[in-house]
Amino acid sequence: MRKITTATIITVVLILNACKHKADAPPACIAGSGGRVTIVAYADHGGTSLPNYFTHLDTAFIKFGTTQSPGTNPANYNTYYISDPGEDHIHCAGLKCGDYFIYRTAWDSIANVTRYGGYGISISDTSGDKLIHVVVN
Repeated sequence: MRKITTATIITVVLILNACKHKADAPPACIAGSGGRVTIVAYADHGGTSLPNYFTHLDTAFIKFGTTQSPGTNPANYNTYYISDPGEDHIHCAGLKCGDYFIYRTAWDSIANVTRYGGYGISISDTSGDKLIHVVVN
């Protein structure tokens, strides 16, 4: 009986020593809402940032999980942000780290037309502001 008890104790000790706890992996960067990253999206045309106007509020459409354009249809995007009048950028707040494609509209008051453009970005930081300049034509 003593041999069985000793063998059982040795077996249990060996099994427990074989089980090692994996170190906690850093969180994966999966794009989406609910984070602490803000993309600050400027619309540039001809080297100049276009301001937002009260009569023509600009929009930044955001696609999660890609840096490639899903096209110009707003239905292809996960969310959107609307400009604050008078500012020359749009704050896209509350995002997580990951890949994003931003499709930006901007009103050109000189030419009296809406301009469009896109920009893909990969964000590895889990908080802070990321300034981008989207070329719109």
